[in-house]
Order: sequence, then structure tokens, then C-alpha cells
Amino acid sequence: MNEVELTDLKEIALIERVNEVYVREGMKKVTMDDMAKKLNVSKKTLYKYVRNRKELVFKATCLHVQKERLQVIEIQEKNLDPIVEQYELSKFVVETISKVNPIVHYDLENYFPEAWDYLNQYFNGFVFESIYKNIVRGQAEGIYRKNFKPDIVGMFFASRIDLIFDGELFPAERVSFKEVYIEYLLYHLNSIVTNKGKSTLNELDFKDL
Repeated sequence: MNEVELTDLKEIALIERVNEVYVREGMKKVTMDDMAKKLNVSKKTLYKYVRNRKELVFKATCLHVQKERLQVIEIQEKNLDPIVEQYELSKFVVETISKVNPIVHYDLENYFPEAWDYLNQYFNGFVFESIYKNIVRGQAEGIYRKNFKPDIVGMFFASRIDLIFDGELFPAERVSFKEVYIEYLLYHLNSIVTNKGKSTLNELDFKDL
């Protein structure tokens, strides 16, 4: 499926509520009947905008990505210190992933391949470009070391983000998505900063986000 750009305000409001349910309960066990009851709307209202549950999950994923992308761009346009930019982005990411039920990752990967593929295209496309630009700017400003290739390191980071949400690899009873994300980001930053960058990194308490 191609990305769906939602423009109808009523549809956007409905899909936002759908997303709240999916984030809390996952997708697989929530039927169209269940969703209609949870949102207190008729099934006819749901089927006005989608043909089936697969399309509902896909639209919900598209809307989530589109909103996240706008938030990221808004932070990037502030032209902050590269490490401070990562800190501000982390605030947003932590707030988002703290609400996600671990089953969401499993459900998307195993039962909704179109939405899963779209999400991975987002990671390998927009997320990669964002981290790549951050690295290049950081290298130019003496914040990051220059003895590595930003495209390769950027792809390392972007392509493995999905592991953060792997409930089998990181069981929720042992560790939270937030903890995994912060450790992942700090591992990345500590491996590329200069002494100048290290000074800024030490001033920011990522673990207290």
C-alpha cells in the first residue's frame, strides 16, 4: 500500500481515537466490532473510511507517522546544537513510546505486513535522513568525530530502531521501551562524540527524561 495522506478532519479525529486503542491494546485482538464499541460509534461510521481492519491499521499507522514526522521537523528547524537536538527529540520519542503496549510491535510484524513495511520505510527513509543530517552537522561543528562515514553510521542507527519495540527481545516485565531507547541512543552518541561533544552530552540527563 502507498502512504495515505489524511485530509478529512472528521476522519483524522476518528483515526486518532483508533490509534489510542491500538497503542493501548494492540491490533490483532481488536475486531471492527470491538473498535466500534470502544469508540462508541457505529460500524457504518468505520466502514465509511475503510474497507476492512487491514486498511484501518494501515491508516492508523500512516497518521501516527505523519504526526511524528511533523514533530521531528519542528524540532530540527530550531537549529539546536546537534546533541541538544537529539535530547529534544528524545523527549518526544520517550513520551510516545511510553504509551505503547509491547504487543503492538508483534502484531504489526506478524499480522499486518503492509503497515509493518510502511513503518520500516519510514525508519529507513525519513529517520535515516534525519540522523544523517544530524551527524553531518555535528561533524562540521566539531561535536562528532570525522573519522567515520555518516551514511553508514546513520543507517546502523535507523535500521535497528525496530528492535527497541521487540517485546520478545526486551520483555516488558524486565525493561521498558523507554529504557531500551535511551540506552540505544546513548550508545550511539557516546560512540561518535568528540571531547567537545562529550562535554555537552554530560550536561544533559537523558536517563531522567
